[in-house]
Amino acid sequence: MADPAATPDRQARYVPIADYALIGDTHAAALVARDGAIDWLCLPDMPDESIFAELLDRERGGCFFAGGVQGAKTSRRYLPSSPVLETIHKTPDGTLRVTDFMPVPLDGAQRHIASARRLIRMIEAVDGQPELVIRFAPRPSYGEMQPDLRQRSERVWTMSSGRDFLALHSDVVLECSAHGTLNRRIRLQAGECRTLTLSFCRQDIGVLMPLAGCASELQATLGWWQNFCATCTFDGPFRDEVIRSFITLRLLTYSQSGAVLAAPTTSLPEAIGGKRNWDYRYCWLRDATFILGSFLSLGYEEEGEAFFRWLIHATQLTAPRLDVLYDVFGHTMVPERSRNALEGWQGSSPVRTGNGAQGQLQLDVYGEIANSALLFVKAGGTLDFVQRRRLREFADIVCQSWTLPDNGMWEMRNGRRHHTYSKAMCWAALDSVLQLCQMGHLRLDTERLKREREAIRANVLKEGLSPSQETLTGAYGRDYMDASLLLLPRTGIIAADDPLMVATFKRIDKDLGHGAQIRRYPTGMDGFSSTEGTFTACGFWAADYLARRGDIDAARARITELLQNANDLGLMSEETDPDTGEMLGNFPQAFSHAGLIRAVSSLRQCEEGEKPEEKL
Repeated sequence: MADPAATPDRQARYVPIADYALIGDTHAAALVARDGAIDWLCLPDMPDESIFAELLDRERGGCFFAGGVQGAKTSRRYLPSSPVLETIHKTPDGTLRVTDFMPVPLDGAQRHIASARRLIRMIEAVDGQPELVIRFAPRPSYGEMQPDLRQRSERVWTMSSGRDFLALHSDVVLECSAHGTLNRRIRLQAGECRTLTLSFCRQDIGVLMPLAGCASELQATLGWWQNFCATCTFDGPFRDEVIRSFITLRLLTYSQSGAVLAAPTTSLPEAIGGKRNWDYRYCWLRDATFILGSFLSLGYEEEGEAFFRWLIHATQLTAPRLDVLYDVFGHTMVPERSRNALEGWQGSSPVRTGNGAQGQLQLDVYGEIANSALLFVKAGGTLDFVQRRRLREFADIVCQSWTLPDNGMWEMRNGRRHHTYSKAMCWAALDSVLQLCQMGHLRLDTERLKREREAIRANVLKEGLSPSQETLTGAYGRDYMDASLLLLPRTGIIAADDPLMVATFKRIDKDLGHGAQIRRYPTGMDGFSSTEGTFTACGFWAADYLARRGDIDAARARITELLQNANDLGLMSEETDPDTGEMLGNFPQAFSHAGLIRAVSSLRQCEEGEKPEEKL
């Protein structure tokens, strides 16, 4: 018997990544497909184990479908200035409107980790007599656990495992058609409404809120997000796209700690059928300056301060050494393992949880932290005793370690190299610390730091040249382009209009460019034989570079073209297949959205005759 919730697309292939929307409450997040299926949800928080994972296995992952019958035509939008999703399903018999959201606390306060998470689906028959199809198929722990659904009342089903409790409350009577799966098809009359709520709690008393209160929760959630967006101070070009990107970053900000996750997903492949399938549900120090600068450039000092304080707090367990990534609570022990129950999106295995990059050496992260401290202070923040001590320690580490090879910002797993960008970020770390000393926020041996800073710059501009000495290169002694070189003018180590940088940009665009899009590096440089897509953030780095060089029209045109790669809701993935335009990699990607915000901010400054700030 055919799955009553199946659509032709679902029977034939995986849903394209671009077909997903993101909803969340700044703790947990879900991906909702265009057809009405929630194919990805981890609870209670984004880095926790999955409840639904059809995103990564259409047979065994599990999903929560609420939508029209086969053949329904759908359209969707986010309600203004919010992540509340409205999907319209036009069926042969009438029209359904589905509103999906996760309530934020009514007072905007942070919640304890053990508190309940809720997902609400409100369905209305707009006209005619449309048929509503519901399928609830949880498959806990990445499909490795068989769900034990129990009916508690006519309209309440629950599932418990250890300390976790999940409850589905509905004003539709659902039927258990197979073990662990609930189904129902029901015809609605015009104006008729139905509501489904999914509630989760861990080590706490499970309380089901009345369905009648969902409408007021929707209004409260909309009000919270709209008030939040109303405080944005940005009034430059691409404002709507900037606001959507900021909402996405806020959804990826874990409110309890201030950490910003790289993405809410794991193992969406960078190359279909390849092995670059990584878990991105962690905070990368590599992304720190871009994200902090995004918050501050839009006038959100509170979010910027929370993120900076999290950066300093999270790194205390490894100080004075910095790791590559941290979980939302600052832990670094995130062992990488394969989840063999899931085949991966479009069969791209393995599905991984945890991330082995946490054991690598990436020297650029010291520059990210020091730059973030400088941005924080320039925005009016003050450094406390612990933060000042930590920055002094980081400066010492840079002085001792900048001559070492490392894995680079792209987490190369095939050996360490003397990456040009890593050296430049060591320069940026000392430069930021020296600026903090000059501003009176730190007291250090500035003469020593100046000597080391100048030694690094001289080393980069000598050893970082390609053998032809016409451009900079990705790593010392190697002759290949790396898109991270586009960021060098932002650090301040070289001017955007320096002939060496102009030549480097030209070669990056030639060797790695595909229209407005840019690859990170040539195929094979990371030890994998498959060809990955273009890296979304790198395209925005190129636009940022052009703006800083004074090519305003070229920068604007590149941003415009890059935004065509976003989906209909303005969400961007990690990468794009330049030949097909298909999204690749984890989705949505914080680095991509932060890259847009920073490129547009630089463009605005240049259009107004200002010089874009370094470090930002």
